[in-house]
Amino acid sequence: MKKIFVVILLLIISCSKSDVDNKSKESYSGFAFYEGLSTNYIQHGGLSREYLLYIPNNIDNRQNLPIIFNFHGYLGQASQFFSQTDLVEIADNNGVVLVYPQGSNLPAGASHWNAAPPSSTSRSFVNKSNADDIGFFKELLDEINQDNMIDLNRVYVIGYSNGGMFSHFLACNTDNIIAAIGDVAGTMLNETFDNCNPSSPVPILKIHGTSDGVVGYNGYNEGEFKSVEEVLDFWKSHNRSNNDEVIENLGSTSIYSEFNNTSVNVNFEKYTYESDENNSEVVHYKIINGGHWWDYSSDDNFKTSTLLWDFFSKHSKQ
Repeated sequence: MKKIFVVILLLIISCSKSDVDNKSKESYSGFAFYEGLSTNYIQHGGLSREYLLYIPNNIDNRQNLPIIFNFHGYLGQASQFFSQTDLVEIADNNGVVLVYPQGSNLPAGASHWNAAPPSSTSRSFVNKSNADDIGFFKELLDEINQDNMIDLNRVYVIGYSNGGMFSHFLACNTDNIIAAIGDVAGTMLNETFDNCNPSSPVPILKIHGTSDGVVGYNGYNEGEFKSVEEVLDFWKSHNRSNNDEVIENLGSTSIYSEFNNTSVNVNFEKYTYESDENNSEVVHYKIINGGHWWDYSSDDNFKTSTLLWDFFSKHSKQ
């Protein structure tokens, strides 16, 4: 494989139903409200499904707007993920609609996403319910787009952890709907990996820490969680990437880890695999020493939300 090395120094980087009248964010029970943010519900699969919808108020013509679906991790809450992802400024500056669906709850109250097709060989933690999450996604897109508000060539998906697993499952099973996905600290489950054959290429951004102790960088549980390398190889093959591997050493920085209660030094490496036949590149940010986190840097230029939008903004559906 031909390798091109580029070195770049890091620039050291339940909520109310109605909208809120104050544009600046207002804290309530740990959740930030914004004007233009609402909580909504649709009925799907016999369940009342909740989602947060953010439409920037500075948009005069609410048509043909890009949309980003954001899927939280296992046990997560849409409201918490809205605050964590920090995408509001990007949405305001670029006219982007944000959606934060809420995963359905198990009997014990744990929220989740079903991230693989049903299989008799699946271990118990793979799919924990019969919730139709793919159908929920499709119906939600149709619901939001009733007035042609959405540019259907610019439908993007972000997932963290279990939500990242679900983002791959969506890419595999929603032909010609998704323009690109961003997976943060997730992976492909074995059943998804073995049964994925979308009819068109899907640009992929994969962000993962090498010290992730939840969704291991090198895989987990006898291959049930695929390694980062396996995930990248799958999408490189599907997207018909060329043999050029561009590696960029973006440098190092430190970030405070609440889990470790200390600052952790991390190093950013970026791997890019372009396609000669289309714009369906595969990009991987390998975070040396990074854990099971959403953000890996406090520098605005290297915050996860910035990396994701920079990637999405280059891609629309072919």
